[in-house]
Amino acid sequence: MKQAASLLLLSLTFAAGTAFAANPEKATEPTGATMDHSTHTGHHATPDAFAKLDTNKDGALSKQELAKHPMAAHASMVDANKDGSLSKSEFAALEGM
Repeated sequence: MKQAASLLLLSLTFAAGTAFAANPEKATEPTGATMDHSTHTGHHATPDAFAKLDTNKDGALSKQELAKHPMAAHASMVDANKDGSLSKSEFAALEGM
């Protein structure tokens, strides 16, 4: 089994190298799998997004305040100090995910 996997990997490596050698200019062009960052529509941290969610204006977002955010389920991943709420910088990290 290991020999078959090694042979497959060697074949794929050779095929990729052959394709590059045949047309090196073409190999450097972006493919369909390349992400175009100019059209990325992900969440972006905005100063007013934090302010709108921070309904009690204490400078942190509680779980209840975050409940309306589409990424609320992932808040614990960016809660660096593990206090159960998000600061402005932690919220910016959440929006950057």
